[in-house]
Amino acid sequence: MIVVTAPQLIDIEVSGSARRALLGRASHGVTLDWFGKRITVRFDEAAAAASFRKRYTAFLSCESPDLVVCAVRSGNEAGEPVFFTEPGGACRYPAALQPDVVAFLADAVTHRAFFDVNPALMSFHAAAVRIGDRAAAISAASTGGKSTTALACTRRGMALYTDERCVLIDGRVHAFPRAINIRKGGMDLLLAHDVPGDGGIGKRLQPHGGAHWESASFEEIFGDRSFPEPAKLEAIFFIEGRADEPCVVPLPIDDTIVRLLTAGFSGPACGMDRVAAATAVFQQTRVYGLTLGSPDESAQLIASTTNACESRLAAAS
Repeated sequence: MIVVTAPQLIDIEVSGSARRALLGRASHGVTLDWFGKRITVRFDEAAAAASFRKRYTAFLSCESPDLVVCAVRSGNEAGEPVFFTEPGGACRYPAALQPDVVAFLADAVTHRAFFDVNPALMSFHAAAVRIGDRAAAISAASTGGKSTTALACTRRGMALYTDERCVLIDGRVHAFPRAINIRKGGMDLLLAHDVPGDGGIGKRLQPHGGAHWESASFEEIFGDRSFPEPAKLEAIFFIEGRADEPCVVPLPIDDTIVRLLTAGFSGPACGMDRVAAATAVFQQTRVYGLTLGSPDESAQLIASTTNACESRLAAAS
């Protein structure tokens, strides 16, 4: 199986006339509202547009866009997809792709185009949950257990902000409810343990046991729960592996910044200014390396560690 990732995209130059021609073929559009800004993502394949729309049902808008992203086959013999933003740069993937994979890469391009230029936001690749009056983020490489752990947290009463990108405005986490992809392995781990009083989440997961659940909406998983209110980011957990029992180890700030940049950190500046901005925010946040145990045990450790952070801060003040 060939694994397609966003870092495999190749930056290219696309002339104004070529952009206009490609946009003319991209007749299937999906418009989203992200934090008061509208983005229209246009495709030349209806199936790619439908896949992208399903990811972002909670964000759909009919208003005129501030940013346009295009994902369309180049027209050459290889059928390589080309991605570009208006305004902004362009890139291509060096092989033909299925529509759902084009939608996946369009997602990555849209994230980069939006979050890298929006001065009001900081964000990085992580799930985020609300624990009491504070928030915690859970970051991992792809297939590292982030989604499974975040869903286990919700079964223990923690409200989910996002499974995809932790978004900060003035140091507070805001909801970013993109649909969730639950892999078969993660689903099996979640269903291996009954969690009494989980608000019916286990019951909703049960019919999907033994298979992937692609683009599951928050409503499908959590019912009619409202999104959590913004809260200060208290703790970040970087998943580092698995063991029989979960454990956490505090990480120094220098290690934190390197990990955040690796996790696609976006902020109000570039280069060293971005590093400085990240350092200023995360100096006030406790950061841990997290070794996973079972999903439920890991969720309980995240909750108890975050609550301990809050207790120490309250005592110090």
